[in-house]
Amino acid sequence: MLYFAYGSNLDHEQMRSRCPGHQVVGLAALHDHRLVFPLHSHTWEGGVASVQAAHGQTVWGMVYELTDSDVAALDRYEGFRGPGDQHNVYDRELMYVELTRPDDGSIPRRIRAACYVARPANGGPPSRRYLDAVLKGARHYKLPDDYVAALEKAPTRD
Repeated sequence: MLYFAYGSNLDHEQMRSRCPGHQVVGLAALHDHRLVFPLHSHTWEGGVASVQAAHGQTVWGMVYELTDSDVAALDRYEGFRGPGDQHNVYDRELMYVELTRPDDGSIPRRIRAACYVARPANGGPPSRRYLDAVLKGARHYKLPDDYVAALEKAPTRD
């Protein structure tokens, strides 16, 4: 399964731990969306990321190819029980993203990838620790400089 990561799963060490079989496909943009923090996480002690429709804005992230066991593990981490389940923390939705820098040297193209979208619940600013995990991945994968700069300016709980 192709998966678009935009939050803490940009952190390559976290992804290696959660989904050891994943492969990097490349840098991608989710157009007409913005990054939001609509869900409180006790683990991260603050808001955690999701995407929300927003005309003219872009969320940058990475596309990974996941094995079946990686998908099952990520579903558990993201609180996804199944399509339409009322107890989902995140819903897994297919979205079109623009693969702008494929790691295999192929041409940029529009692809469908799974994206976890939070069901809002007591959101708020992220903790410094959470935002640092997002930034670590954003810098590692060389997301666009202006996007990283905007992330750096995001308010935090601490």
